Amino acid sequence: MKKWLLMLLFSLAVAESFAQQPKIEKRIKTWHLTEPPVLADSIAPDTSYINYPICSPIDRMSIANAYNGNLISPVQSKIYFDRYRKTDFLFADAYNPFILTPLDVTYYNTTVPYSNITYRTGGTTYREEDWINFIFTANANKKFNAGITLDYLDARGEYDNQEARRFAGSLFGSYNGRSYSAHAAVMLNTLSNFENGGLADPDALNSPVETEDMAVNLDAMSGYRYIAGFYDHKYSLGIERETKINEDSIAKVFVPVTTFGHTLQIDQACKRYVEQQPDTNFYDFTYVDSIPVNDTANVLNIRNTVSVTFEEEFNKWLKFGATVYAENEVQRFAYALPDDTLTGHEWKSNTKVGGVLSKNRGKYVRYAFGGDIYLQGYKLGEFNVHGNLLGEFRLGKDTMAITASAYVRNEEPDYFLQHYTSNHFRWDNDFRKTYKTYIGGRLQYPTRFIQADLKVGVENVTNYIYFGSDGMPVQHDGNIQVIAADMKLNFRTRHFALENNVIYQYTSSDVLPLPMVSLYHNLYYYDKYFKVLSVQFGVDMSYHTAYYAPLYMPATGQFCVQNETKVGNYPLLSAYLNFHLKQVRFFVSYYNFSSLFLSKTYYSMPGYPLNPAIFKMGVSWNFYN
Repeated sequence: MKKWLLMLLFSLAVAESFAQQPKIEKRIKTWHLTEPPVLADSIAPDTSYINYPICSPIDRMSIANAYNGNLISPVQSKIYFDRYRKTDFLFADAYNPFILTPLDVTYYNTTVPYSNITYRTGGTTYREEDWINFIFTANANKKFNAGITLDYLDARGEYDNQEARRFAGSLFGSYNGRSYSAHAAVMLNTLSNFENGGLADPDALNSPVETEDMAVNLDAMSGYRYIAGFYDHKYSLGIERETKINEDSIAKVFVPVTTFGHTLQIDQACKRYVEQQPDTNFYDFTYVDSIPVNDTANVLNIRNTVSVTFEEEFNKWLKFGATVYAENEVQRFAYALPDDTLTGHEWKSNTKVGGVLSKNRGKYVRYAFGGDIYLQGYKLGEFNVHGNLLGEFRLGKDTMAITASAYVRNEEPDYFLQHYTSNHFRWDNDFRKTYKTYIGGRLQYPTRFIQADLKVGVENVTNYIYFGSDGMPVQHDGNIQVIAADMKLNFRTRHFALENNVIYQYTSSDVLPLPMVSLYHNLYYYDKYFKVLSVQFGVDMSYHTAYYAPLYMPATGQFCVQNETKVGNYPLLSAYLNFHLKQVRFFVSYYNFSSLFLSKTYYSMPGYPLNPAIFKMGVSWNFYN
């Protein structure tokens, strides 16, 4: 059925592309919102066809990742500075690439209705992965836009007991008036993945057994749900200022002076782990073995932020803006005992204040310096002080950008790092705050034929918290230093391009293992035929040096430090053909074809191999009507 769907979409797309189109001016503006105090941050519309086949959520997260090999999987980046948190919930971190939060919503302003439908598929027979997403957005007038997104992914997996499903949907809208502006969104995320505990035989890849018949360690399932509602609105007081348009005309433009803002976000996240029959062999402890396992943890957040901004556009001489804000969050934490009796039910409240001094406009220098501190609640004393300074100047015919950044953070451990009870794991800790200091820089110099981008960063972490090989959280006494250099150097000619990304990492402690060198290279040819058909075909490669990759603990979804098995030194090669025909993008790729002739060592983590060589294909179709 899916093959017919793909063929139908492709046929309709080709017919649509060659059909006569009315000449309507199409203009689409897109932007994201930043952390409160909320700012709109412009982004480019997702219409480029270059590298479109390299589009999975895990591929976009980082060039090196630890995961179970499936398209949907708990995942942790092997690049330290690519690790991030989306929500204040320990058990959500492993699903970050798949979860749509309010700050992930793309807002639009369009002159014509815009929609897109995308379908991707791949994998061996009866083990396919199917991914379909849809977006529609339109403006009612110049100020008001609304839209909907739907995203469904079903990945059965090449190995036994690995199937995973994910749905993410959202309704969003924005209003941008003269003095009043607002953004609103509601979203639902559901994700479920079977847990197989990895391959039972570490040498199974070298056997003649088919991947789906290889023995695995576990028969369990994990589920995650995230629901959120978000509303941000602002009102600006200002003046009208005359602006010269040309020699003969002058227009009056509203210039904001002071802006009052309010943001409300309500979200709930829930993590479940289910075993129909408790496994007493895989885990060290099973507290109740007479009933099915149904471990549950959830958190409810209600967050209100108010802010006052003194806009930088108003002052012609002192070109900077300032924002002060206060935020209160109310949280409810809960988890279930093995007998399904709800316990650990606890309400918490936190209040913080902060400010930002920034200059976001201007030709040569931009900066942002800010900080916040919690004055009340269980996060009392947590603070974050940060700064960024960007300078741009002409070098030859092009522009070089140099950025310096730094922060100092004192972070309260996640609630569930302190308290948690389940059928296989229980802990009650009193961890100290984690203290981090960072300093880094970035140099960017894009030219017509060479694009250079170098990032260097150093972070010192005190009281680092990690999971040991037994699956229990541990706080490290002392200081850990991480040094990283991330170099991107891309070469481009009229028809050929070579993209290179080299990352070097140093860690001073074995409790924070990282691959020393990680590489990504992408060599391709591109051209346009008949003035309408753009073509790209090439080969990309991912690689990292061997290191003690983490163990994955299914019951908690955490990545645990181990020092017995190294993973790495395997070049992952994939080939692709990519096309763009007017409003349509479509591709065919052959993932991990290096497994056909290299040693069978393509493990992402101990016990969890990557998918073997498989074909993938997809089509994406834009509509402007």
